[in-house]
Amino acid sequence: MVQAVPADIPKQVIKEDVLASLIGHFGRWQLMICLTIPIIKFSSGWVQMAIVFLTPKTTFWCTDFGDNSTRIGDNMTCYDECAKYSYDASPFNNTIISEWDLVCERSWLTSLTQMMLQLGVLLGSILFGFFSDRYGRRKTLLLSVVGLIVFGFAVSFSPDYITFTTLRFLLGVATAGTMVVSFVLIMETIGPKYREVCGCLFQLPFIIGHATMPIFAFYNRSWDSYSLAMAVPPLIYLVFFFTAPESPRWLISMGKTDQASRVVTKVAEMNKLPTTKVEETIKSLSEEIRSKATTVKPHYGDLFRGSLMIKTISSCVIWMITGLTYYGFNQYVSQTSPNPFITVAAAGLIQIPSIFISIVLLKYFGRKTTIVTFFVLGGLFVLVLGLVSGSFWTNLTLACVGISCVSVVCTCVYIYTSELFPTVVRNMSMGACSTCMRIGSMIAPFISNLSETVPWMPTVIFGFAPLLGALICLMLPETKGTTLQDVIDSKEEQKT
Repeated sequence: MVQAVPADIPKQVIKEDVLASLIGHFGRWQLMICLTIPIIKFSSGWVQMAIVFLTPKTTFWCTDFGDNSTRIGDNMTCYDECAKYSYDASPFNNTIISEWDLVCERSWLTSLTQMMLQLGVLLGSILFGFFSDRYGRRKTLLLSVVGLIVFGFAVSFSPDYITFTTLRFLLGVATAGTMVVSFVLIMETIGPKYREVCGCLFQLPFIIGHATMPIFAFYNRSWDSYSLAMAVPPLIYLVFFFTAPESPRWLISMGKTDQASRVVTKVAEMNKLPTTKVEETIKSLSEEIRSKATTVKPHYGDLFRGSLMIKTISSCVIWMITGLTYYGFNQYVSQTSPNPFITVAAAGLIQIPSIFISIVLLKYFGRKTTIVTFFVLGGLFVLVLGLVSGSFWTNLTLACVGISCVSVVCTCVYIYTSELFPTVVRNMSMGACSTCMRIGSMIAPFISNLSETVPWMPTVIFGFAPLLGALICLMLPETKGTTLQDVIDSKEEQKT
């Protein structure tokens, strides 16, 4: 039988988390949520990391010089009037570089297409974060799932670069909705005792998605078939139209007590908990929340009032550094490796243990200490990689350990941020932070590509940025063992 409140939960948490006492901290219903909702993160890994096989290192040369072409500098392959280029994209047959001549003066367009994807994720985080807090988690999740499927298939049929990049931008918008909403939905249905475990395991499908990309690329050596292969699996997300629930915590915070009572009663029955006082308790809880609320309709401006301002600014900078380092360093490692299949798979697989390590660290050492420690370790490993010139396996080991450390931070920062902000602005805060992560990831490909002109610069930037993130994290409070705050406390809002 499911325990309504685990015996080792602190008394203060039990007193505050009334909803958890009604639906249980973790029962059959929460198990169903944790087994279904996180699968949406597979596509997040495929979409955001696909660039490593869309734009691999490519050898090219001019085969038609035209009538009046002249050589540019010392580059024997770039000409100002070259009419036609030929490519050796081995081990690939056709990439977006060879498809649309993204070389020489057009080479920056390879970074632009990834930047536009992350810009889509940025805008999608804001848009879907607002929709989710205003109109509900379920509706917003389903809308983003439809967009993910439609644009995922459309990308593989792009007739030109502009269409391809535009569709990737829209795919990024939809992907952001699935990421932001699904995580908050998990956090709002799990009790404090199990939040670390479920929050960390939620990131596991993303890592598996990252690690399985080489399989798609190995058997689909052309950019269009590769994109199409990754668009098929998300069709399974259509099952969410029948299984995805609405967050009872959101319903209560919005004053939708009747609907909340029905959902909570159903959940309590599934978890074999008493339902006699559900309606009465929910109405009382809703009235208490509404009496504390300072605004009827939450908006992004609430994040920059009082003590929330420090939390918001610090969290946003930390997320930006995390995005810059994680996505940029992954791309840098794959582009500089002689075997991208092994490198990408290894970089993904080594992050799987980091998920389980994160669970232990969060539970026993807290959020703040874990993030600061692994920011520092990750930065140091990247800097060491830039200083040594070892064998393929030495470089691969240093790179993978560095990526693994940043992966721990990525896992922990989601949980940490969701606990820093109250329910009425939680999705908006996650959206704002995710937006800043996208700013970092938009800059990342341009830094990665500096390896062609200034080889030492990428490791310097990717190494020192996490150290800065560690310093900023020291400004934030610890949230380990606390309950989720529902509204913006009027007293807290007045703090400066």
